[in-house]
Amino acid sequence: MAENVFVFPCPCCNKLVEVDVRSGKARAARPEEKAGGQDLDQLLRAQKRDGKRLDDLFQSAKGDEARKAEQLDAKLRRAKEDAKRDGSDKPRNPFDLE
Repeated sequence: MAENVFVFPCPCCNKLVEVDVRSGKARAARPEEKAGGQDLDQLLRAQKRDGKRLDDLFQSAKGDEARKAEQLDAKLRRAKEDAKRDGSDKPRNPFDLE
């Protein structure tokens, strides 16, 4: 089965229920089909664990991007200071060289 389909037994009638998380559709599985899924409590725990893991990854990536932005700002400030110390206010016009 696909990774986006969960199969678990119905608590009322014990029939297998398939839920497609992408489309949000659910259907009763035939009895001859195997239950390759997990029970609902395990799925919820796994979802919470994955949510926390993804949140940690997102926060880490957010911090990395903030550090990169600070580094680029510092480089831009240094380049502006170097340009001021260079003494040339305007870049050369290529048409004046003729």
